[in-house]
Amino acid sequence: MPKKLIFFFTLSCLGLSCAVAANYDNSRGLASASLKPFARDLGSLLGSGSNQTARPLGFAGFDLGVRAAAQFKPSHGNTVLKKNNLFGLGFIQAEIGMPYRIDGFIRGGAFEGISVAGGGLRYGLWNVSDEKYKVNAMLVGMANMAAHRYFYAIHFNTGVVCSFNIPVLAPYLGFGYDFTRFEPMTLNDAPLAGKKVYVSASQFTAGARAKFKLGYFAGGLTYTHDRALVNASAGFRF
Repeated sequence: MPKKLIFFFTLSCLGLSCAVAANYDNSRGLASASLKPFARDLGSLLGSGSNQTARPLGFAGFDLGVRAAAQFKPSHGNTVLKKNNLFGLGFIQAEIGMPYRIDGFIRGGAFEGISVAGGGLRYGLWNVSDEKYKVNAMLVGMANMAAHRYFYAIHFNTGVVCSFNIPVLAPYLGFGYDFTRFEPMTLNDAPLAGKKVYVSASQFTAGARAKFKLGYFAGGLTYTHDRALVNASAGFRF
């Protein structure tokens, strides 16, 4: 793949998160009824866009790329973010292949006052096949921490991903579950500060990845808690 195209798509992933800027500082005005809807939206962003293939890297394999996820509009009851407005997050993600079809990865980013750090493991369910039109599948477990001056969240995601060995543009499907613990820190409504809420939601993802030599880019759609998200990623994998 021309390096200029990978570079352009990488900038596009970063631009996606910037273009969908959300004013997360409005969380200072969180009301009690908005805690769970806001936490659920945040958890969905943290749990989306981390996987675009079920093919393990293999021992000493490496992947370095950018990930971006954006939700088309806030959930009902989420009064923190602007109604009917796109909002999102962006990450840098590094992955390494280990023995026994296991991949490990770490991720992090800072966007509009939110700092995110996390990582996880993937496990290939059967021997890897690079034969055309074969299916690979893997289990995924991931954890993230998100910190903002007005809130703190711990997020867990578990799921399964399948990808199909179709030349040039390989589709993938995923099913997962997000668990999020959300805690307001400093609010206009003082009694709510430090109150913990717990939310969970299932998610379904479909997308495709294009791979060219050492580079790739991918895009997908995720449906979760009656909302749709778009995911984009680009990077180098070897």
